Amino acid sequence: MEISRNQQQYIIMVAIYNELTDFTFGEKQVNRSASDVIASLCECDIKDVSPYIVDSVMVSLSKYGEIKLAYTPYLKNWKWERLPLLTQAILLMSYTHFYFIDKAEKAVIINIAVELAKKYIDDKQAKFINAILDAGVLK
Repeated sequence: MEISRNQQQYIIMVAIYNELTDFTFGEKQVNRSASDVIASLCECDIKDVSPYIVDSVMVSLSKYGEIKLAYTPYLKNWKWERLPLLTQAILLMSYTHFYFIDKAEKAVIINIAVELAKKYIDDKQAKFINAILDAGVLK
């Protein structure tokens, strides 16, 4: 079954969020492979998962430190660790798609991030994500 790009982005966001949650609460081993994260999430064989999803999750998790540092200067009066984990997941995914996976236009990446935030968090976090991404993180 073919799934839409929006559904793929949702799966990526949830996979990253699950890994952040597990890491934060110490329930799972740190640095599991993207394949393990996705397979546990969708309860399927990894060969059946789109390479786009696997690559997006893998890069987001493997470059976590680099991506976190890239956002740090733009987090006025905030610390990365204090951001809601779903916000972190969306920001990680956005950075990964812009710099490593899609090379899509900044406006497209921001739109995807804001729509996910509005749907799964709230308007306040959507505005925050929009401001952070538009402030210069995505150049």
